[in-house]
Amino acid sequence: MPDKVRHLIAAMIVALALTGPVPRSRAADEPASRPATKTKTTSKPAPPADTLDACKKLYMSGKYAAAAKGYEHLKSRESAAVSAAIGLARAQAMQGQYTKAIDSLESVSAPAADRADWHAAMARALETVGRYTDALRHAQRAHRLKADLADAILLHGRLLETLGKKPEAVTVYKTMDQVVAADAYRKDAPALTALGEIMDRYAILTGQRASEQSQNILHNYFQEAYQKVDQKYWPANVAAGMFLLSKHLPIQATAEFRLAAKANSKIPDVHVGMGIIHLQKWRFEQCMKLVAAALKINPNHQDALLLKSICLLQWRKLDQVEPVLQQVLKTNPNNLEALSVLAALHIRRRQDEKAQPYIDRVRKVNPNFAGLPNTIGQWLAAARQFEQAEKYYRQAIALAPEQSGPLTNLGLLYMQTGDEDKAEEILDRAHKIDDYRSDVVNFLNILSELKKFQVKETEHFIVKVSGKYDAVLLEQVSDYMESIYPEITGDFGHEPARKTIIEIFPLHQQFSIRITGRGWIGTIGACTGRVIVGVAPDKQRGQFGNYNWATVLRHEFTHSVTLSATRNRIPHWFTEACAVWQQPDRRNYKAVNMLVQATRSGRLMPIKELNWGFIRPKKAGDRSLAYAQAEWTMEYIIAAKGYDTIVKMLRGFRDGMTQTEVFKKFLATDEAKFDKGFREWAKKDVKKWGFSSDPVPTVAKATAKVKANPKDAAAHAELAVARYMTKRMSSAEAAAKAALKLDAKNKYALAVLARIQLSRKKYDEAVEIAERLENVDHTSRSAPEVLARCYLVKRKWAKAIAALELLKQRRPLFPYSYEELAKIYRLLGQPEKALPNLIELHRRTLKDPQYARQIAEIYRTADKGDQALEYLDEVTHINPYDPSAYEAKAAIHRSAKRYDKAVAEITNVCLLQGESADAWAKMAMMRYLAGKTAKDKKQLQKAREAAEKALEIDPKSYAPQQIIKLIDKALEQV
Repeated sequence: MPDKVRHLIAAMIVALALTGPVPRSRAADEPASRPATKTKTTSKPAPPADTLDACKKLYMSGKYAAAAKGYEHLKSRESAAVSAAIGLARAQAMQGQYTKAIDSLESVSAPAADRADWHAAMARALETVGRYTDALRHAQRAHRLKADLADAILLHGRLLETLGKKPEAVTVYKTMDQVVAADAYRKDAPALTALGEIMDRYAILTGQRASEQSQNILHNYFQEAYQKVDQKYWPANVAAGMFLLSKHLPIQATAEFRLAAKANSKIPDVHVGMGIIHLQKWRFEQCMKLVAAALKINPNHQDALLLKSICLLQWRKLDQVEPVLQQVLKTNPNNLEALSVLAALHIRRRQDEKAQPYIDRVRKVNPNFAGLPNTIGQWLAAARQFEQAEKYYRQAIALAPEQSGPLTNLGLLYMQTGDEDKAEEILDRAHKIDDYRSDVVNFLNILSELKKFQVKETEHFIVKVSGKYDAVLLEQVSDYMESIYPEITGDFGHEPARKTIIEIFPLHQQFSIRITGRGWIGTIGACTGRVIVGVAPDKQRGQFGNYNWATVLRHEFTHSVTLSATRNRIPHWFTEACAVWQQPDRRNYKAVNMLVQATRSGRLMPIKELNWGFIRPKKAGDRSLAYAQAEWTMEYIIAAKGYDTIVKMLRGFRDGMTQTEVFKKFLATDEAKFDKGFREWAKKDVKKWGFSSDPVPTVAKATAKVKANPKDAAAHAELAVARYMTKRMSSAEAAAKAALKLDAKNKYALAVLARIQLSRKKYDEAVEIAERLENVDHTSRSAPEVLARCYLVKRKWAKAIAALELLKQRRPLFPYSYEELAKIYRLLGQPEKALPNLIELHRRTLKDPQYARQIAEIYRTADKGDQALEYLDEVTHINPYDPSAYEAKAAIHRSAKRYDKAVAEITNVCLLQGESADAWAKMAMMRYLAGKTAKDKKQLQKAREAAEKALEIDPKSYAPQQIIKLIDKALEQV
C-alpha cells in the first residue's frame, strides 16, 4: 500500500518534530517491537507452481521468489500468459525488482492491450519508478476499459493527485458510485479494500470531517474484506492499519498489522507501519530494526527508506540522511517525499543553494505539492526556526486547505511562540477537518482555560495565573522576574525582542497538555522559547509537592534568553548549562554525588552525546546527570578560557556555526580533545570537593591482584575497599586486617576497618582506629566522619564539633557536617553558630523551607529584620501558600513602619484565606496604619472596607469593630 504509507509518513513528521515523546511506562496493549511471527522454512526447493491459484497462494504467504518462479513458468502457456505476467510483476515488485516487473508486463503487451487489469498493473509498476505520466496513461486506459474496476479508479485518482490535479482526481474518485451501486464489490476483497482507500482520499479532498466516514470505511470496507469475504486477504489488514494510524489510533493499528503478519510474515508495509508507531514514541533502535526487516524483504522499498531517513533526522544523525534518500531516488527519481525531505534537510542546515534543485524537481512534477513546504516547515520548526517555518506552513495551507496537517503544524508552532490567539484560530480550523487528534482538542481546551486566568503585563513579561487557585503568585512572580531580568540578560549580552510569557497552571495535567498536547511529562517547568510554562508549587494539588518556583523560573528564563540570543540555534546541552549555572542552587549535594560517581566510573557523557542525556536518556539517572554535567562543562570552559568565551560561543551559534566550528574557533580544540581535557579537569575538581577520583575497585579485579601479589598490602587494602563497597563486611574486615598485618599504616585498610566498627556500633574501637588513621593521613575524610559519628552518639559535643569542623574542611560539599553542626549549636543555645551551617544547607537545596525558616527565626530574634525578610522570601519561593510567612514579613515591615509593604504581605494572606475574618481584620489594621501615617483618605476607606469584610464573615468578631472606631476617628482628622 505505498500510497497510504506515503501519505502517513508525510503526515507523521509533526508529532516527531514538535512535541516529542511523552514518557510513560509501557502498557500491556502497546505494540511489541516485533510484529511478525517467525515462519518455518523448508530446506528443499519447491518445484514451480503449475496453476495461477497455486502461485497466488505462494505470493499471499510471502514466498515471493517461489511465486515468481511459478508465474514465469506459466507465462509460456498462451491462455495464462497475461495473468501470469501480472502476477510475476507483482511478485518481483515485492522483492524490489521494479525494472524486471515492467519488463515482465511489457513482454505480453500485445495480447494484453485490452485488459484493464494489465493496464492497472502497468500503471502501478510505472508509478513505483516515478514515470507518473506514463503510469497515468495506463491508469486512464484501465479505467476506460473497466469503469467498475476499483483498483483502476484508485490508481487513476492517485496519479492525478501526484501530478497536482486534485479537482480531476475528485471527479475520478467520484466514479466509485457506480461500483458501489452494482453491489458486486461486496464479494470481492480487493475491490472492498480499494474502495475503502478511494473513499478516504475523496473524503479528505472534499473537506469532510475525519469522523464522518471513518467508521464506515474501516468496518464496511477494510474489515469486511478480511472478515466476511476472504479471511486470508492481508492487504485489507495493512490498509486498515495504515488508515487507523492516519486517524492517530496506534493501538488499533497494531492489531491490524499483527493480523496481517499472522497471515504473511514478510510484508514490508507491516514493518514500516510498526516502525512508524515506534518512531512516534522515539524508539529509534526499534524503528531501525523494523526498517531493516522491511529492506531485507525488499531492499528498494521506498517507504521503508523514507521512514529510515525520518528516523535518522529525528535522531539528529543528519550526516546519514542524504545517502538513504538518494537510494530512494535511485529507484524513483521523482519521489516527491524524498525530494521534499532532501530540500528540508539542506534548508535546515542553511544550505539553500543545495536545496533548490530538489525544490525545482518537485515543482516540475507537481507545482501544487503541499508536502514540500509542509515538510520544510516541520523540520525548520523542529530546529526552532519558527519564523521561517511559519512561512512554509502558510504556503502549504494555501496549496492544500483541505488538509489538516499543515494547519495543525502551524497551530502547534503558535503555541510554542506564545501567539495564542492565532493558535486558537488555526487549531480550530484543523479540528474541523481532523477531529481525531486528541492533542488539538486538548490545546483548544487549554486555550479556553487560559482566557480565565489573571494576567499582569510588566515591562518585560506577561504573567498568567489561575485566579481561583494561584492569585497569590501573580504579583510575586511579576516582581521577581523583573528583578532578575537585568542580571540574566546582562550575563549573556542579550535582551529578547518580545515580552516573555509566563503561564502557571494549577494542575500538572494542564501543564503537560500545554507543553505536549497530551500525556504526562515528568517535570515542573518548561520553556519553548518565548513561553515559559510551569505548574503551581502546591503539594496538595500535585505529585511534585512544593518546589522553589523562583529557581525554576530563573532557570527557564535563562532558556528564553539564550534561545533568543542564538536565534534558537543553541545546542540543548549548552542552553541547559547556562540555565543551571544561573540557578542559586547550582551545585546541590545530589548533583555532586552524581558527578563524583560518573567521574570515578567513567560515565561522563561525551560532548557529542550530551544532548541525548536530556532528550532521550538511556537509563535512570542519565537526565539528572546530563543537567549536572552540562553546567560542570560550562565551568570548565570558563576556567579554561574565561567567561567571555561563553558569550562568544552564543554568538557563534547565532550565526549558524556548528558545534564543531564553535569549538574550533572559540575553544581551539575539537570535541574529542575537549572531552579528554574535561575529564582530566573533572578529576581535579572532584578532589577539591573532598572525594576520591580514582576508579572504584571491583571485587574481581582486586581478588586477582591479591592472588598475583599475596604479600602486597595495597592489594589487600583494595580488596577490603571493594568488599566494603559491596557490603561484604566480614570479608572486607578480613582483607583490611590482612593489609594492616603487612603495613600497619595503610590508610585504606584503616578507613575500612573504622567504618566497619562504626556500623557495628563498636564506638570505642572505631574511635581508636579513626585516631590511628588521622595520625597516618592528615587529609583523610573517613577519620573525622567516623570520629564525629561516634562522639555524637556519646554526646561528647566539643569533640563532635571539632571532628565535624574538620570534616567540613576536608569534604566541603558533604551535607552531614553542616546538618549535625546546626543541630548541636541550636541544642547548645548558640544559634549564631548554627547560622552559617543552616545557610549552607539552604543554599545547596532551596527545595525545603525548613532551613530558611530557621535562619529567619534566628535573624528575627537577633533583631535583624532585613536579613530575616530575605529568608522569609525564600520560604514563600518554596511554599507560596503558607500564610504565616506573609504574616511574619508583614510584622517586620510594620515594626519598621513600612506600612505599604506590610499591606502587600497581608494582601497575600487575604488571597490565601479569603474567608478568614482574622485575615481581613489584619488587613484593616495595616491599611489603617498606612492611611493614618500618610494621611491618606483612600487608604483609610479601604481599611474600613476590609474591617467590614471581616465583620461580614464573623459578625461577632471584636477586633474589626475596634479597628473601625480607630479608622473613623482617623478619617475625621484627615
